[in-house]
Amino acid sequence: MAIFSVLGIALISLLRQSTGFLEKGQAGSRIQDLLDDADHQLAEDFANVVIPPTAREGVPDVRFFCDRFPHDMDGDGIPEVWTPRLAFVRSVQGEASDPLLRAAGSKAGAASSIDGVDDNREADRKDHGAAGGKQEVAWFLVPGNPKKDEDPGVMTVYRGVRMPVGRKGSFLPKVALAEATKDDQEDRGIATAKEAEDRLRPVMKGVLHLEFRFYSRHVKPDAVRLIAGDRLAEEAPPQRGGGGLSPTWDSTRGVLPAGILADQFFLGKGANREAREAALEDPVDDVFPSRVRVTLVVEPLGSDAKTGELAQAMGADKGESTVTVDDTKFAPGGDPAGRFLKIGTEWMQWSERSGRTFTIERRGVRGTRIQAHAAGDVVHAGATLVREFHIPASREDWND
Repeated sequence: MAIFSVLGIALISLLRQSTGFLEKGQAGSRIQDLLDDADHQLAEDFANVVIPPTAREGVPDVRFFCDRFPHDMDGDGIPEVWTPRLAFVRSVQGEASDPLLRAAGSKAGAASSIDGVDDNREADRKDHGAAGGKQEVAWFLVPGNPKKDEDPGVMTVYRGVRMPVGRKGSFLPKVALAEATKDDQEDRGIATAKEAEDRLRPVMKGVLHLEFRFYSRHVKPDAVRLIAGDRLAEEAPPQRGGGGLSPTWDSTRGVLPAGILADQFFLGKGANREAREAALEDPVDDVFPSRVRVTLVVEPLGSDAKTGELAQAMGADKGESTVTVDDTKFAPGGDPAGRFLKIGTEWMQWSERSGRTFTIERRGVRGTRIQAHAAGDVVHAGATLVREFHIPASREDWND
């Protein structure tokens, strides 16, 4: 089964708005059932985002964070793919009726977290701190492991929760990964794929792509269109005064450096770590997104899989513009947002197809690197769905 636990409310709504991206006959199929489950949890998580008070005595550990995590699959020191690492604080529903949460905080000095690991045993010892109505939630995408004969382009989504917020082992990073030192081990959040597998729970397999992009008051309406005519609109970078959606978010403005690269945040407070320390601890200047656009690409597994096979090898040449397969029917293409192929860990955007060939517009898209591919390699397409969620607890940067 591709779903290991109930996800929540996020991708159901995604389906309601985006079933046009599915090929005719796929609606109501197993792939839609998989996405239905995922929809619930994302929507519930985003609908319950918590923000700190607008005062210096607020709680700095109440944060909203998303960066792009690098995966070096072949050990050459260069990431082949970047995937989202999302962590934030949300409110807890039904705390009074949950015996585990109700008993938490009943013993002074309780040090353990409610995180799905040995919770019942820790509860017997009354070793849980009070949840306080809040929990951390983390989402992480893990590529397949080639050492285990897994396709690195087919990934698994992991999700986890823990409470109380902000203790040792927090999901919420206090330092950017690129700047972390040996002294920052406890401040990196979930910092490796192995940590995600050990500390979080698998919720969906067969994921080819997952992306979060965030709205701010600086968004220009023309820059966030998904479709322009019959083509996928060009992505505009985020910028102050009017730009596109941001692929990263750092509510403290003190973790990620300022900028628009994969490991930066366009509303960041400075270029170096020292310059951002004051912003990290001061909730007055915190910012939270108003909406988030989720893009998810999933393909069925096993006997239901729909993939192609590369008929001719491709080099790592940006200008190589044709993908040849035995038959192109495996790939959805009714909507421009679904005109993508994935070979290995590389995504390609295509514009036209014939019986055996795809015409490629761009290679190395969706945060991946251009690579060479051998004849016989599997070509993935999947079903592409796009969904936007409103975040009620947003806060803008009007005071900068």
